[in-house]
Parts: sequence; structure tokens; C-alpha cells
Amino acid sequence: MSDLDEKKETEDKEDSKADAITAVLIISCLTVATYIWVSSQ
Repeated sequence: MSDLDEKKETEDKEDSKADAITAVLIISCLTVATYIWVSSQ
């Protein structure tokens, strides 16, 4: 039982890390897109 709990915690940590990386990528893309849009005005 404890082994399963440990595996679940590890998966949750990996999922949250992936979510954080995805969020950073999205914010970076939006920032770059906004910068290009503003500079081309």
C-alpha cells in the first residue's frame, strides 16, 4: 500500500512539473507574440 502511495506522489510531482513547464512556454509565446505585434504597429 505504501509503495503505491509513493508512486502516486511521484507521478503528481512530475505532472505539476510538466504543467509548470507548459505554463512557462505559453507565457513566453504570448510575450513574444505581443512584442512582435507591438513592434510591427
